[in-house]
Amino acid sequence: MIRKIILDKYPDWEILEASSADDAKSLLKDHRDFDFFSLDQNMPGTLSGLDLAEDLKNNYKVAKIVLITANIQDAIKNRAKTIGIDFVEKPVTSEKIIPHLD
Repeated sequence: MIRKIILDKYPDWEILEASSADDAKSLLKDHRDFDFFSLDQNMPGTLSGLDLAEDLKNNYKVAKIVLITANIQDAIKNRAKTIGIDFVEKPVTSEKIIPHLD
């Protein structure tokens, strides 16, 4: 759904998808320039979305990072804020995602 929302707005964007935070880290080795990351808090593998977000924030200073999750606990929201990333509550809609793309 996020892919469709992005491509409807920016059809020329290249989108890479990973099935887990660990897979995402593997993709990063082959691609160095990113403008936007969308993550879920509850991802398969050894890292959570917030764990990955911390790593991304350190290595991709200008990239926009958004945590899109149904996990709306205050602790999750507060950690996202501390890291310096945006928080979007599921369900995913274009109205929730598009403002974070610009």
